[in-house]
Amino acid sequence: MLSSVHSANDIRIVEKEARSLSEAGHDVTVVARPPRPSDPGRIAFKLIEIPPMARWKRPWVAGRAAIALAHAATADVVQFHDPELIPFALRLKRRGCKVIYDVHEDVPLDIHSKRWIWPWMRPAVARAMELVERNAARHFDAIVAATPAMADRFRAYGADVTLVRNTVRLDEFIAPTATTARRRQAVYVGRTSFDRGLVEMVEACAAVRLPLVLAGSIGREEQAWLEKTSTDVSYRGTLGRGEIATLLNESLIGLNLLLPEPNYLLSLPTKLFEYMAAGLPVISSDLPKSKEIVEAAGCGFVVSLDDRAALLDSLSRLADDPRRAIALGLAGRAAVTRNYNWQHDAAELNRLYRRFAAPGGVA
Repeated sequence: MLSSVHSANDIRIVEKEARSLSEAGHDVTVVARPPRPSDPGRIAFKLIEIPPMARWKRPWVAGRAAIALAHAATADVVQFHDPELIPFALRLKRRGCKVIYDVHEDVPLDIHSKRWIWPWMRPAVARAMELVERNAARHFDAIVAATPAMADRFRAYGADVTLVRNTVRLDEFIAPTATTARRRQAVYVGRTSFDRGLVEMVEACAAVRLPLVLAGSIGREEQAWLEKTSTDVSYRGTLGRGEIATLLNESLIGLNLLLPEPNYLLSLPTKLFEYMAAGLPVISSDLPKSKEIVEAAGCGFVVSLDDRAALLDSLSRLADDPRRAIALGLAGRAAVTRNYNWQHDAAELNRLYRRFAAPGGVA
């Protein structure tokens, strides 16, 4: 598996997929930026060390290093996760390697939210990226898509697509019960940013006097804004999987207040599944997929971010009625057990690999 990025979420996805393939009997090598996991098990890690440099140089330096390390591993199948690696992955394909493009994000839509790209350039850059993916997709042996919307897009390009949702491993979370002790606090786990509802979360929790705990990476602007805010907010930084499980287990409400950015509209937010797996009721913004999941599971409230009164009312109703909050949380846990656990999606990934590499081969 190739990954040139080092965001906590991407690394977790890579590790989860690699672990499942290893458990299925494949020899797995992960080529990625640091850090190496503390307990890699049977998975071999080859780290790409990239010195500080300009943003535009990083993909080319990381790409060359990743492909060289992948080639040295003599893999039967190479699965790569980052769109900047497409040109390098095509080189591996020309050398006779089986290549799978694992698509975590709808990259063309995501470009419209990239603040480091000038706004007037974003439509052209998004269109160019869509053309790159369209032309490259048919050359790869398979596409792994994280959402049904992305799967449909790549099928329209004529690619061989397998849907593998980024769901959760239930064994990573503490099984909730009706008597689980919960602190009167809301929690958000994931990348902390303005487009993921930072301002809305902080201001709403302050208005109803509800402590808020944030965990995950944070940008410099968001960090500066948070430090100026004199509210009851605790920022824990990036946590390990066990620490996340403990934090969720001791909290009362999970927040998923993503703004209606193009890439979020049809996404399947992993944090939703994590809250549900931990038995937390969810308060979510009314993005289509998030709304569908929360309402079908009966595990919380869906609100429009334009309706501040509804958001505050939802927070107050759960914070002031912990028995109801716990009951909704248990409904979410049941829904994850039925529909959104990694056991099902890992089976889809393993079926794909059985087509290309026998267990014991290098993936």
